[in-house]
Amino acid sequence: NLIFWGSYSMCGLTVAVTVMFEFPLFHYAPVILRRLKSPVWMFQAACVAYVIRVLVYSIIPQDHPYWTLLVEPLHGVTIGFVLTASIAFAAEWVPKSYEASGQGFLSMVRGLGQFVGLCIGGVIEGRILYRVLAVVVGVGSIMLAISHCLSVQEQKRETQRRDDHIDRKAATIID
Repeated sequence: NLIFWGSYSMCGLTVAVTVMFEFPLFHYAPVILRRLKSPVWMFQAACVAYVIRVLVYSIIPQDHPYWTLLVEPLHGVTIGFVLTASIAFAAEWVPKSYEASGQGFLSMVRGLGQFVGLCIGGVIEGRILYRVLAVVVGVGSIMLAISHCLSVQEQKRETQRRDDHIDRKAATIID
């Protein structure tokens, strides 16, 4: 969250604003997740919030760092939705009684992402880095949406094939 020209007070304020938005999001996360019907769409909402936030960061004038506070609530949305969707996603894809392994895998992936981000952040200047990350997350989000839609379509086709097979079997039994 640190905008490179910010003070310690500014860093503290950004954390306070973020947390003020994270708490209610975590509280209402199960309701939001049910309405979205899939953790994938919660990931998508988090990605949109992230892309908007980092693009705005990249255009905030250096002499007005407090403008960051206007978009900082989107950081709360990003964290609240990503963490909630990650847990829900793992719960869907990991076999029963392996939930802890799924959470461990998620932690590993998140740690790897942080490591790569820090390495890249050490090389690329802040404003450019924000724009690069916005593109990376935007492309990843599009890929996730496409793969999810294709997966849902395939599941529908598989269900239809299974239903057709059951109907044919039932018809031969009746005949």
